[in-house]
Amino acid sequence: MIHRDAVTVVVPHRSAVASLLRLVPRLEGWRVLIVDDSDDGVSVGLPTLRLGGGRGFAVAANRGLAALSSPVAILLNDDALPEGDCLDRLVVAGGLCGPVLTGPRGVESAGLSVSGWGRVRQRTDVPAQDRTVDALSGACLLMPSGARFDERFPHGFEDVELCRRLGGARLVVGARCWHQGGGTLSRRSALATQHAVTGQALLYAPGWRTWSVAALHAAQVLREGGPFARVGAIVAGVAASRARR
Repeated sequence: MIHRDAVTVVVPHRSAVASLLRLVPRLEGWRVLIVDDSDDGVSVGLPTLRLGGGRGFAVAANRGLAALSSPVAILLNDDALPEGDCLDRLVVAGGLCGPVLTGPRGVESAGLSVSGWGRVRQRTDVPAQDRTVDALSGACLLMPSGARFDERFPHGFEDVELCRRLGGARLVVGARCWHQGGGTLSRRSALATQHAVTGQALLYAPGWRTWSVAALHAAQVLREGGPFARVGAIVAGVAASRARR
């Protein structure tokens, strides 16, 4: 069984200072490393690794993981709030695992389902018992500290790629974590759309699934009512995925 002494909570931080300040009290009693990827620097009274600003989630997470002496890490977004004994439950479960994520609209993610034709879908059906899933969100993820994210992914889907590469992950049903989301980048912005297309296309590249990914995002933009800039971002995302292969 893993003990707390063998675990470090790694918190990549970009710009959500208010959220980070709300998170810090929840981490009392844990070994913590803040990976400061902000432009101006942040100080919250915890060990901090300063990157210089704007390196991206995958880079920030990897630099934090590389700095650890503990064999296990819990990767935690700065806009996430573990509820109750969430982190302890993950430690007991071990391996590559994560909690049920909740948000303003209820269950945000109970794991991700990855299809063979280009779709990555958040599951919101919470099972009665723990289950193996294709992937889990990096918003709250217990993982071996020796694992690394693929730094070609700009902002999004690097967690899916990692879970698939490591053979899947386990959803710990009794663990719950609130996740605000959009703290670093608005989910409906053109840049977020471009990053999402780039990351999702990289999962399936090369091949026809790249265009399946583009079509899926185009349909989503239409459902959400635009704006047109997000359509252009889909094209830019496909081009960026090709450049990063």
